[in-house]
Amino acid sequence: METFDFPLFTWTTRYPESSTKVKFGRGYEFASKPKGPDQVTYILHFKTMKFFTNAAGAVVTTTHPKINIARLEAFYNRVQMWEKFLLPIPGKGNITVRFAKPLEYKVAEDGQGTVDSFQLECLSQP
Repeated sequence: METFDFPLFTWTTRYPESSTKVKFGRGYEFASKPKGPDQVTYILHFKTMKFFTNAAGAVVTTTHPKINIARLEAFYNRVQMWEKFLLPIPGKGNITVRFAKPLEYKVAEDGQGTVDSFQLECLSQP
């Protein structure tokens, strides 16, 4: 299983509403125990990444690997949305996840290959 090696992100954790709730009279609400583990969503926020090129102008994935968008795109193309991978989250350790949404980014208008801030969503795979 591959490890997601792009550590320069912040994240948001989103837990699902996993129990079934039923409202009764007088404001009473009953909640049932979930039938399985929660599938937690981790939203990764990246401030910027960049395309890097060699002297011949070809895009390379080895220069500044932690912020190299071509390297991230190659990782996404290997695992797509069905392969599991390890997501290192500080304080939580390595979490087994898969991408919840396709990779989407916008290249800035600076002409330097810089990518505007973007997000990736991952689902935990219990």
